[in-house]
Amino acid sequence: MGKQKKTASVVDINSINWVREAHNFLRARNSDYKVDDINLLNEYLQNVLNQAAQPPKPSFKVGFMFVCINQPYWQYMKPVFDGVRAYVLAGHDVEIMVWTDMQNYPEAKDVNYGAKVFPTESVPWPYPTLMRYHFFLQEEEYLKKFDYIFYLDLDMRVVGIVGDEILGQGLTAAPHPMYALRQPLWYPFEANIQSAAYIKQPGRIEEENGQKIFKPFYAAGGFQGGRTQMFIDAMNEIKKGIDDDLSRGYIARWNDESHWNAYLFNHQDELPITYLDASYVFPDSLIEEYYKKIWGRDFTPRIITLTKPFSTSKQGGAEAKAKLANM
Repeated sequence: MGKQKKTASVVDINSINWVREAHNFLRARNSDYKVDDINLLNEYLQNVLNQAAQPPKPSFKVGFMFVCINQPYWQYMKPVFDGVRAYVLAGHDVEIMVWTDMQNYPEAKDVNYGAKVFPTESVPWPYPTLMRYHFFLQEEEYLKKFDYIFYLDLDMRVVGIVGDEILGQGLTAAPHPMYALRQPLWYPFEANIQSAAYIKQPGRIEEENGQKIFKPFYAAGGFQGGRTQMFIDAMNEIKKGIDDDLSRGYIARWNDESHWNAYLFNHQDELPITYLDASYVFPDSLIEEYYKKIWGRDFTPRIITLTKPFSTSKQGGAEAKAKLANM
């Protein structure tokens, strides 16, 4: 006779003492835990059990877009791709796309690190960032196969879990860490739309301690996206604005980032926008000296923006130190 197939044993979950098991688990890890940690574990386990009884959550097809133009940026491609694959949107179908000029160089033309490659001509700074929407819209039909599309700067590192919180009903925007200001540093514009002194600005109303307060929001250009058609609509309008500026020989102060903020500003009342926190464009330095001071708190880094050695200078470093000394 052949071997009998073993049947899986059925666990009576009601017989498990969650508090006891959570305590033993934490103590075995030499954790000097608090009661709140036990409560959080129990809440998580109950949530898992509740989810198991529900229909499975939908899985979305998500595209992540990158621009890799000019040789100094090539070094950043593999690490950020690896981070996306390791940490971003577990349970979803994520595809990485890159618009690059590497095919123009024999030593790099076959490098793609598993991404979908769209060959792009080399252009000088700031056009690799300013013209990103032009590049993407050349492949508009390809992009429409995704439920969501996102752009991420190449010189970023994904270091923590990025999950369903970025999948909103419309657009998704991350704050520039330099302007994720604590309340005393917010510009005191009148936020009541019924006031004659009202000034419309990007942000949202949130409730804290039973009081509604306005939180201004300056979006970083380095991480953005959303529902595919809504982001394609945004890219088309931004592209038109950039072309209008160029026709007059003008480039906005912060290139494409300025236009992204203008789009959010102009459409904030009609589009659903998911506002993230500074975890998603987290600086790689000066956290204690500068950023915690303007944030009024700390954040858990999920996506780190890197300081590029070829974009810094001694003069800039000296100016930064002088500013920090007077904060």
